[in-house]
Amino acid sequence: MPAPARWPATSVQRRPARGAGLRHASLGLLLLAADAIAQLSGTVSVTSDYRYRGVSLSRGDPAAQASLAYDDVSGLYAGLFGSNVQFAISPHRELELVPYAGYVRRFASGVSGEIGVDYAAFTGPGSYDYAELYAGVANDRLSARLYYARRYFGRDAGAIYAEANAAQPLADRIRLLAHIGVLRNLGGESPYGPTDREVIDGRLGVAVDVDRFTVQASWVGVSSASTGYPISGRDRRNTAVATLSLAF
Repeated sequence: MPAPARWPATSVQRRPARGAGLRHASLGLLLLAADAIAQLSGTVSVTSDYRYRGVSLSRGDPAAQASLAYDDVSGLYAGLFGSNVQFAISPHRELELVPYAGYVRRFASGVSGEIGVDYAAFTGPGSYDYAELYAGVANDRLSARLYYARRYFGRDAGAIYAEANAAQPLADRIRLLAHIGVLRNLGGESPYGPTDREVIDGRLGVAVDVDRFTVQASWVGVSSASTGYPISGRDRRNTAVATLSLAF
């Protein structure tokens, strides 16, 4: 949801994986070059487990994902992310769609600043839709983002999510990826079970680029099983995730 952090430009993936895959693959940061031109791009991915902010939105099963993004030379951008999901309330697979839009600007210091909004919409019987505002900063290897939702996952209470991401090149086509995030629930009871006030998630992985393909292997963990999400399989708090992505 994710997953996705989304930054326009080069070395790390766009916002596709809202927590799984390359999206954010876990990072989803990209930088905007001063002489960049408007462009349309996208990715299609298969991930072994759709992990969003540390929890599985696919019941620990594989998920197919796709994203489409438009970056304008002015710094404005917009896009759409989609994935299959599966919640505890229904035995069937559902669809998540996340349109988003924002503005990014790169300063003379080399640091980029960003503001934007996204909206997560889900099919199926649950009322989980929610909107988020976000703001962030990034350079070519580090980024940080802050999100705010007034009604998180359809609950009557809001949430704040803060994350930091890093990408360290190990070789020409190999990168070490790291992510840490903190979700703070702003009160209110969840109908999906007990909810901790704060939940920490982390991800550590390696991404390998082969032409237009990227293969990523990560270890993902979350500090608590009481996350307040409409999910099952809460005993699998920590797991390995593999993702194959094709950029176009």
